[in-house]
Amino acid sequence: MAANALTLKEIPTLTQLYRARVLSPAKHTMGSAPSKALNDTLSHIRHDITKLQVDCIVNAANRSLLGGGGVDGAIHRAAGHRLLDECRALGGCRTGDAKITNGYNLPATKIIHTVGPIYDEDNHELSETLLRSCYRRSLELAVEHDQRSIAFSAVSTGVYGYPNEAAARAVLDEVDKFLREGDNVSKLERVIFCSFMPADVRAYERYLPAYFPPTDEDIETANATLKSQTNDDTVIVDINEDDSYDSVSEDEQDWEELSRDGDNKNQELDEEPIELHSWEASVTDVQSMQSSTAEFDEVSKSETENKS
Repeated sequence: MAANALTLKEIPTLTQLYRARVLSPAKHTMGSAPSKALNDTLSHIRHDITKLQVDCIVNAANRSLLGGGGVDGAIHRAAGHRLLDECRALGGCRTGDAKITNGYNLPATKIIHTVGPIYDEDNHELSETLLRSCYRRSLELAVEHDQRSIAFSAVSTGVYGYPNEAAARAVLDEVDKFLREGDNVSKLERVIFCSFMPADVRAYERYLPAYFPPTDEDIETANATLKSQTNDDTVIVDINEDDSYDSVSEDEQDWEELSRDGDNKNQELDEEPIELHSWEASVTDVQSMQSSTAEFDEVSKSETENKS
């Protein structure tokens, strides 16, 4: 087990992010009613997914399931050779489907491998259907195998060319539908969107509040937090102040610095391995989120003591 693995307890929920003012309400929502149950279940972080101590992580795999570049290669390298042995026995995976393996050397217990679509602008409806299927099948497998916490890497938004914002909208809508069906939300303690590329971070920060809006209590608590911080001359973390997200960063280039030679709609994309590397904490990194939510917890504790 990696000593620096991030535990579930250290990953802020949407409720915590709203109340700490890391996330702000959207000007326009997609019609979904605010739900405390959903906001307590969902998380968004920017982190190395191979270092998450959760029940299962979702690998953006290729059809062979034998590893490749980007997050796929990083997961295979971190998990060790036994993962490759198990994947060989699975016989590949169809686009839009998912298969589950053990996590081996990872902090996560299981790995769900899903194969995203290569984006086709001329047939974007099929691309969206397949992308939605990736996330739904992964959630179904997690529930079937009693995996209570699941962390998704961003599927298809790298070398497979799916537009980041369009992907985020489709993914959030599909996850919303799944969690609202029957008692699905009670079967999952946490669903985490783990972004790496800045473009994915921006897309999820933009659309999470639209699909999963804050509750009235979240807004009231955030306002109380702001008032308390203002009185204490505390600096408020503003997500828009992070200038590093104004342009494509080296992280994004390193993550998917891969060419798409020829007509990649008809070929298997087996990328060259690319090493993950660490980055300095930024406003949207999990470290900053933890700091902001910790400040919120202190404010809430102080208010409770004053009332009593």
